[in-house]
Amino acid sequence: MSTFNKGDKLEILRTTTTTNTTPAWFPATVIDSPSPSGTLHVKFTTLFVEKNRKNGTRKRKKIKDYVSVTAGVIRRVPPPEPHRRFVVGEEVEVLYGCGWRRAVVKEVVEDGRCTVVVGGAVEVVVENRNVRVCCSTASGFDSQQEKSTDELVLQSPKPTKLRIICSKQNSKAAFFQKGARVEARSYEEGYHGARYVATVVGTVGEAKFLVQYDTLTTDDQMQPLVEMVHVSNIRPLPPIIRREHRFNMLEEVDAWYHDGWWVGVVTKVLANLKYVVFFWTTNEELELHHLDLRSHQELINDKWVASFSRPKVAENPRLEKMKLQTGRRTLMMDLLCGLNVEIAHGAGRFLSTWYPAVILKQVSSKKYLVGYRTLKPRNGPEHVEEVDVSCIRPSPPIIQQAYQFKPGDAVDAWVVNGWRIGQIRTAMNFKYEVYFWATDSVVELQHAYLRPHQDFINGAWLGNYIKQE
Repeated sequence: MSTFNKGDKLEILRTTTTTNTTPAWFPATVIDSPSPSGTLHVKFTTLFVEKNRKNGTRKRKKIKDYVSVTAGVIRRVPPPEPHRRFVVGEEVEVLYGCGWRRAVVKEVVEDGRCTVVVGGAVEVVVENRNVRVCCSTASGFDSQQEKSTDELVLQSPKPTKLRIICSKQNSKAAFFQKGARVEARSYEEGYHGARYVATVVGTVGEAKFLVQYDTLTTDDQMQPLVEMVHVSNIRPLPPIIRREHRFNMLEEVDAWYHDGWWVGVVTKVLANLKYVVFFWTTNEELELHHLDLRSHQELINDKWVASFSRPKVAENPRLEKMKLQTGRRTLMMDLLCGLNVEIAHGAGRFLSTWYPAVILKQVSSKKYLVGYRTLKPRNGPEHVEEVDVSCIRPSPPIIQQAYQFKPGDAVDAWVVNGWRIGQIRTAMNFKYEVYFWATDSVVELQHAYLRPHQDFINGAWLGNYIKQE
C-alpha cells in the first residue's frame, strides 16, 4: 500500500450523479494522513457543493470525503506530458465534466485541439492540455516511490541514543476519549472562528479526532456531520456561567447564531434584555437577546478564564489620529452616511490601530462625523467625533484565512477593540506570537483574532497574503 501524506495530490475514482454511466478520476488533495484503518481524508479540487452563508447568501464549497486506500479508487496524479502528440484512434483520458474520463481520439486539429469521443457516446472538442495518455491503474505510478522507500536504510557505525519528548499537545489529546462532549472550532470561509458542539466518535493518529456535530448535518441533511478535527481546534464544553445581571458595554461574549457559538463584543446595550453585538471576523453587527449570549471563556493552562475576569487593559488608548499617505485622497470622496469605515490611530510616528466606525454625516469637505463601534462612549450612547478624511478608509474586504499564518506574515490583530498592525513571530497549531512595532511588544493570540494585513492605496486594496486551496 502506498504512503500518502498531507498535501499530496491524488485522483479519486467516483461516479457523479450527473454522469452515472461514465466514472471519472477527480483531482483531490490529501487533508490528513491515513488513519490506522486505512481511511484517507481528501478535499476535491473540482467538485463543489453550495451552502448557505451566515449572512443568508450562498457560497460554493469544495467537497470533502473519506476514501479507503485499499479500495482501488485512489491513484497518484500521472506525470505531465505537455508536448505529447496524439493520433486518431488512440485511447486517452480527457478532462470533461470536472474529472478525467476515458475517451478515444477521433480527429486531431492543428491548432492544439482534438475531437474525442467520451464514453463511446459524447463527442467533444478539447484542447490538447486537457488530454493525456490513458492510465489503467494507479499501481504504475506508485511502484517507483514504493521501491525507493524500501531502499532507505538507516546505518550508523555508533550506538544511537533516542530522546523522547512528551508534548503538552499529546497529553491534551488523552483527555478526549470516545464519547467525550467537546466544542470544535472551524476556520473555514463563512465559519471562521465559530465553535460547534460535538461528540468524539473516534481517533485518527495521535493528534486528530473524528467528531460528530450536534447541529451540523451532511450536504443531503440526512445525518449528522462527521469531520476530522485537529486536537488544537477541540476543547471541552466550558462551564455554565449563569448571568443574572446584564452584559456590559464592550464585554466579550459568545453569541448563539447559525447553530454555533460566535465570539463578538457588545457594542450597544438595548432595552428588553437585547444587545447589539459586533463580530470582528465578519465585520457584522447583530441584535441579539440576552438568552442567546454567554460569557466568553478561554481555557488557559487547563483553567477556564472568563472575559470579565481577565486583567483589565485601557479600553480607550490615548492615541493620535493618523493622517495617512495612501495616494490621492480624491479617491475617498462620496463617503455616504451609514458606510462602514475604519479610523486610523497611532502613537508618535507609528500607525498603530484601525478602529471600526460608521459614517454619521459629512461636516465639511474634509471632515466627517463618525460613530465608533467598539470604543467606550465618552458622553451619550456612543463614541462620536469629527475625523479628517485623511484618517478614514473603507472597511477592508473580509479575508477569512483557513490556513495557518507563517512567521513573517503581516497581520492585523484584534487587540483592545481595534485592529492593531503586527507581524507573526512564531506559529504553532493556530496559535501565534505577534510582534507590534508601535508598542515594541509581543502578544500571544489565537487564529480567530487575526486577519491578513491589507493597505488601501490609490483606491485599491493591496495585501501580501496568498489565497491557498
